[in-house]
Amino acid sequence: MKTILLPTDFSNNAWNALFTALKMFDRQQCEFLIVHAYQPGVGYLLADRGEKQLWAVYEELKKASEAKMSEVTAYLEKEYQNPHHRFRTVCRQGELTAVIRDLLDSETVDLIVMGTQGATGAKRVFMGSNTVRVIRTVKNKPIVAVPQAYDLQRLQKVLFPTDYLRPFEAFELQPLLELLRAWKARLHIVYAAAEFRLNPTQEAHKKQLEDLLQQVAHKTEEIPLGKKVSRTLTRYSRESEADLIALVHHRHPFFETLIREPVLKRVAFESDLPLLILPQLG
Repeated sequence: MKTILLPTDFSNNAWNALFTALKMFDRQQCEFLIVHAYQPGVGYLLADRGEKQLWAVYEELKKASEAKMSEVTAYLEKEYQNPHHRFRTVCRQGELTAVIRDLLDSETVDLIVMGTQGATGAKRVFMGSNTVRVIRTVKNKPIVAVPQAYDLQRLQKVLFPTDYLRPFEAFELQPLLELLRAWKARLHIVYAAAEFRLNPTQEAHKKQLEDLLQQVAHKTEEIPLGKKVSRTLTRYSRESEADLIALVHHRHPFFETLIREPVLKRVAFESDLPLLILPQLG
């Protein structure tokens, strides 16, 4: 049984990520671990300073967190029926990334699915600050980041951007291969560059990748690189009607551009698609 960790702040964004995960793994045996991390903000503490002891503030937040989580479980029990799926919930005090790290130490988690929310409040900002922190912190588990307006209807075409500058490992690609097989989807390997001549090392890595993908439908595509890697791939993903973007967690130009905070503030990467970040386990 696959265990999928779902952080939630009970927002529409988080609900959408939950529903996306349920659809994405509709036919697989899964346990969904729904997690809420709570801690008082500065404004909360200042408002209660002198009126409440700190323990009372945390107790109040704990009760509110558990009440909200009860609403989630009540809804799922009433409205959602899938014999392949079961649910557990965790409400824990602390900062989200710390709570997730603790759970990864104590639980066998196969995948993390998170909703995204723009740090600036703009509707089309792809990554929120919590999502970026989790991506930067958790490098040994695959993560699916789901945009708030995304509505999963199919999973037929998956983009896999690469520059062929590093070797590929079978265990890194395993979560992607499982998803491709489950949906009978086609993988489009995308090489974005100013010129398409590969050096011998890149050629070797390309051949290695082809060997690892023998059991799934795939094709290789070359696209001209614009001024921004992120904008080039965003534009291509829309033109090609892709359903998901996947990449390995390493020093890839696209990946580095994607999670850099100034880029988020400028809304330089605007994607309507979820992003599957594969772990670099080496």
